[in-house]
Amino acid sequence: MATCPAVATGDLFLSTLLRHIDCQAQTIGTTGYQALSDPGSPVSLALTGILTIFVAVFGLRLILGGGLSLRDGVMAVVKIGVVLLIATSWPAYRAVVYDLVVDGPAEIGALIGRPAGLPTARGELIDRLQAADVAINQLINQGSGRGDTSSAFQTPNLPAPGEPERRYPIRDDSAFGSARVVFLSGAIAAFAVVRLTAGLLLALAPLFAGLLLFDMARGLFVGWARALVFALLASVATTVILGVELALLEPWLAEVLRLRLAHAIVPAAPVELMVMCLAFALALLGALGVILRLSFMISLPRAPRIELPSVPSVRLPEPVVALSAREDPGAAPRALGVARALAAAQRREQQTRTRTLAAAVSGRAPVAAVATASAAAGSAEFTVPALGQPLRRTRPRKSVGATLRDRRS
Repeated sequence: MATCPAVATGDLFLSTLLRHIDCQAQTIGTTGYQALSDPGSPVSLALTGILTIFVAVFGLRLILGGGLSLRDGVMAVVKIGVVLLIATSWPAYRAVVYDLVVDGPAEIGALIGRPAGLPTARGELIDRLQAADVAINQLINQGSGRGDTSSAFQTPNLPAPGEPERRYPIRDDSAFGSARVVFLSGAIAAFAVVRLTAGLLLALAPLFAGLLLFDMARGLFVGWARALVFALLASVATTVILGVELALLEPWLAEVLRLRLAHAIVPAAPVELMVMCLAFALALLGALGVILRLSFMISLPRAPRIELPSVPSVRLPEPVVALSAREDPGAAPRALGVARALAAAQRREQQTRTRTLAAAVSGRAPVAAVATASAAAGSAEFTVPALGQPLRRTRPRKSVGATLRDRRS
């Protein structure tokens, strides 16, 4: 476990406190993640169970034919890969997420603030904040000079001889003290909010990763990702705003201290310092609110659904069912009814042709009668012909030649 620097008092109070907060945030993010992602931790065991349930449910959907699309299959594989990357692989997680959230704000702030002469690196920002606090403390010790009778000259802000004495609603000591309190509180609070929040969210990554697998809990994972975006953008905003405050305070403090060292009276300095510190503290608060609002308006888009091409299924032949066990014909589908009607028509035609040919061979019906019978039979309903005597020959088979020989004889 990393040992964070102790907080000192006096002229090193602000710098040691900010470095301690930064160290604690990085320690929480690193050691917390490694503790939760350890194979023997309860979170790791719960994640293994969640992955097993997800794969089992997906397999059941495939077996039962749940209408899976190409998007469902691809997204399932992507979800499993993201969960394993976030929850089990520290090198990959550090390269993709951790370094971006921890070191990214300083690099982005450097790109933004370097052209304007603002402090870019985190160490430079902390050192300059400490130098500004030391200058404010020196100004508090020097005072505004209104109660100093050893001033070498009078400033234009003092009343002329014979004019009434000017009143100041805020005492110099109260204004100076309030200004330093606001300056320290604003810098420490903003720094602690963004850094400690980022460290805590980075440590809880294995816990939130498993929630990505199921739609009903995916909102918690999306909220965790949005909070990380807030920590990243808020850290950038804090760096830039504190840099602008230093760019304003440093020359002002240098000028006021120069006047005080020359025994000049600066009666407006207490109120001006308090106003500047309070204004930038409110600016920090407003910027964090705007970024919070912006971060939680981000939504993950849903991928378009792509249907898989239909695979023809093999239909087993229907079993032969007794007539009494069949369903009502009126309840059968229309296609099945049409098929049955066509089959019945074919059977009727076949039976009609068989009866007609049998009658023609036996000589019981002339050709015209055969044609008439065929037409009538085609329009009549199918009836099963009676077996037995009607289909038997009533006279022996005799050819035409035999008949002629009988007549000649």
